[in-house]
Order: sequence, then C-alpha cells, then structure tokens
Amino acid sequence: MPHYTSILFFLFLQLFFAVQPCHRLVAYAAGAGRWQLLQNNIGIAALHMQLLHNDHVVIYDRTDFGLSNISLPDGKCRKDSSELVVKHDCTAHSVEYDVLANKIRPLMVQTDVWCSSGAVFPDGRLIQTGGFNDGGDKVRTFLPCNDAKCDWVETGDSLGARRWYATNHILPDGRQIIIGGRRQFNYEFYPKTSAPNVYSLRFLVETNDRGIENNLYPFVFLNYDSNLFIFANNRAVLFSYKANKVLKTYPAIPGGDPRSYPSTGSAVLLPLKNLRAATIEAEVLVCGGAPKGSFYQADTKRNFVKALDTCARIKINDPNPKWVMETMPAARVMGDMTLLPNGNVLIINGAGAGTAGWENGQNPVLNPVLYLPDGAEGSRFQRLNPSTIPRMYHSTAILLRDGRVLVGGSDPHERYTFTGVLFPTELRLEAFSPPYLGKEFNYLRPKIVSSTASQSKYIGYKHQLFVRFKVTGKLIADSVSVTMVAPSFTTHSFAMSHRLLVLGNEKVTYVGRSTYDIQVTTPGYPALATSGYYMLYVVHQSIPSAGVWVKIA
Repeated sequence: MPHYTSILFFLFLQLFFAVQPCHRLVAYAAGAGRWQLLQNNIGIAALHMQLLHNDHVVIYDRTDFGLSNISLPDGKCRKDSSELVVKHDCTAHSVEYDVLANKIRPLMVQTDVWCSSGAVFPDGRLIQTGGFNDGGDKVRTFLPCNDAKCDWVETGDSLGARRWYATNHILPDGRQIIIGGRRQFNYEFYPKTSAPNVYSLRFLVETNDRGIENNLYPFVFLNYDSNLFIFANNRAVLFSYKANKVLKTYPAIPGGDPRSYPSTGSAVLLPLKNLRAATIEAEVLVCGGAPKGSFYQADTKRNFVKALDTCARIKINDPNPKWVMETMPAARVMGDMTLLPNGNVLIINGAGAGTAGWENGQNPVLNPVLYLPDGAEGSRFQRLNPSTIPRMYHSTAILLRDGRVLVGGSDPHERYTFTGVLFPTELRLEAFSPPYLGKEFNYLRPKIVSSTASQSKYIGYKHQLFVRFKVTGKLIADSVSVTMVAPSFTTHSFAMSHRLLVLGNEKVTYVGRSTYDIQVTTPGYPALATSGYYMLYVVHQSIPSAGVWVKIA
C-alpha cells in the first residue's frame, strides 16, 4: 500500500472511532493537546484544589513540613504549640489562584490540613474537613469573594472522629457525608442533624488489606436514586446512608488488585444522560493502581513494581453488574481523572511504577490520555502531548471553566526538597489544553451569548432552559448538546463530588447571524444534580464552548 494511502486510511480510522455523545464528531490528531506554564512558583505544593464559582481556585498543602515559599501578608503569623516542625510560622500553606488574572494570593489556615477532604455547599462555600495532628477533627470554611479579603475560617465545630485520608461528597439535602479515613471504619455528616455522631461502616473493615489500608480516600459517587456507590481496595457496594445499609455488593475487579490509596488509581462517574428516563444508566470507570504487595515492596524493599495498565468499568444499576476490563496505553499509578465538558475523560499525572507515599513512585507518566466513553470498545484511548514536568505523589488536576485543565503539585518527600533528589518538590502551576481547544476547531466552537440561567439567581429543577450561542462555521443541529459539570474537590487522585450531566438537545432554533437558541430541560431532582454551582457548556461536534456559571436550587 503506498505511503499516502496508509496515512489516509489511518485518518479514516481516527475519524471512524472518534464516536462520542453528540454525533458526527471530529477526530483529533494523535499527540494533540497543548501545555502552558502559568506560574513558576506558587509558593506551595498543590496537594488539594477546589475551583469556586468566581473562577478562583483554593489550593493548599500542609503545615507540618516547615516553612513554605510564600509569606503571609501584613505580618500575619501562625502560632501553634502543637506543630511538629515550626511552631511560629509566618509563611502560607494555602493560596488562592485567580484564573482570569493569573495571580496568586496567600491564605492562612490555622490547623494542619494535610491529606484532608472537602466539598462545596449549595451556597458556594468550600467546607473543608479533617487533616493531621491538631487538624484531624476540624471543620474550616472558605467563602469566595472578589475583594481579596476572604480567608479560611475555623468554624469551631468538631467532627465526630479524626479524619485523615477521608472522602467527602455533597448530598441531595445539602449536607456532606464524610467517609472513612485512617483507622476510621465509619462515616458521619456535616452539619449534624441528629445523633449519633458517627456511624459504623463494616465495608471499610472488610477492605482493610492486612493493615496497609488500601481503603483510604475511597471513591464515592452519588447515584440518581440517592444511594452511594462506594469503592475501596478492589470492590464496591451500593450504600443507603439513610438506612445505614448495604443494598448491593458488587464483584471484585478481575485480578483482585487494589485501586485505592496507597495503591492509588483514580475513578469517575461517567456522564449521566437521558435524564428524564425512568432508569438512568450510571457507569463508574476505575483506572490504574498498583498490584498487590506493591506498597510493601516500594516502602520497605525499595523495589518499584510496575503499575496497573487496566481500567475497569461497571454499570452500577444493572441487575447483574459486571466489570468490563480495558487496557490503557501505559501503566499508571497516582493518575488524576477529570471529566471534560464534551463527556470525554482526561487521565493525567502519575507514575509508571510504585505506589503513593514518600519516595514510593518511579517512572513519571508525562503523556495524558484521553478516554472516549462512547467510542468503540478497544479504541477508546488516545495518547496526548506530554508535559515536561513530572507529577508524582501529591499532584492534582481540575477542570477550569474555559475548558483547560489546571495541573499542579508533586511533593513526594517528607519535607520540601528542591535539590539532590530525582523528583524535586514542584511549585509550578500548568494548564493543559485538551485537543478540542485547538485553533483548527475555532469554526466549530460555540460561544454562549446568553441563557435564561444567567438572567436569574438560580435555575430550578425540571425547568425549560434556553441558551443562545454563536457558531461561525456550519452548524449541525443534531450534534449540539448542553452539559453541566460540577467542579470537584481534588486530592490524592480523586475528584470528589465531580459529575457531568448531559441535558441533551430538545430543539435548536436559528435566530440570525450565526446565532442559535438551544432548548433543554434541567435535571429533575437533587439526587441527579445536587443544589449548587455548575459550569454549563454548549457542545458542538464534541467541541465545547467556554462555560458559564449557573446555580441550580
């Protein structure tokens, strides 16, 4: 076959297999995507990230490693007699990143937030819980502002148990559920509405792997029936937090290898579609991790076992659910999985060998991977352009409203260490632009002009919503859709409370001058979309617009 014919055949296959939620879609060239260095030094390692509805990102690490590289303002200092390293500390361990201005502002946390968790309340406040040492049972809030005067507030509330490596999820009634943590085989709610303070969860005992605790930072997703899919180690349950009862036990992932911390894989709830159907298909995708015994080998023997190169996918509401296995282009542990506005999944960061923990990872995986949930089986992965910065233990990635993915972190040492090590503590902040942001797709990219959601304080459930947008190129009406993405609290390779809803396309109307209205219906009830802020996108041939903030209530 002549060379040019081979190229044409390859391009045909790329187009043929690029099947996604919105029909007649474009294909991306292999090795696509673009990296941008945003900040050379934000002063701290980005262990935890949360995007807020003013396009500011709260980032923090920990207080127990010593001085950071950014000072607190106005002579502020943190005095803590229980601190293990520096008891009088005038440096910041949290910052606020203004996405639009590309600026950093130091913030002040009072107690140790190391390996903590959180979620955003319906009113937009970040509620952050737990941590290490004096922070283990603390609750903190951050109310976003635009005048640079907001900061962390310690509420004075105490959790019912010390939470270190726990997982939070926002619930349909506006509370948070806080699950697990080191040596905590239980869960609780914040704010509390009734006793008891802590509820036992036997599943966390059963997934505690010989003291290694391959059940930390469990993967938790809210099902449309208000129950929780909880994954730890290598298996999962469907759990009713209302009845404190396991409703369904899922089979273990084939092979039985652990996928949660410290054998850290990642997981997402795939996009929820057909939201007005009586039964909604909900699928969970778990990718990467480390084989059994990898933590002991890395931590004790300094032997770095190759990470897992498989993903496991399951339809959680099936009467007889089974895991379907797929193979990634490369093995990956400590990767981050992020839902993109067009329904694809970005897998980014991490290592090719070892596990989570100090100095326990090797072979950085620099190439992100795109996963196409609706692609043909066996052809769902696409390898993208690499970063030049290894993102190892304690890295993070979150979706921004403009469609880029913010990437930071990598702090694989017990102290900040910049020299004499293979992977220095990383203070740089990057943005990765997925292939859909390529200039070659500008003619397909929608631009939102207005929406009925942006004209009111909030949108209701099961309401008609009209979004006006422009497209300079030819519009293919049946390839247009509207999606809503809940921004995540991300740490340790898991994006908490992250979800994407496909509102679909009920009607597209041409209104003149390359401008169109699309009509959709908002989600029907809070278990589908918990009250609060979402990024709303118009997607055309898998190319998303920049998002706009909407609030559902």
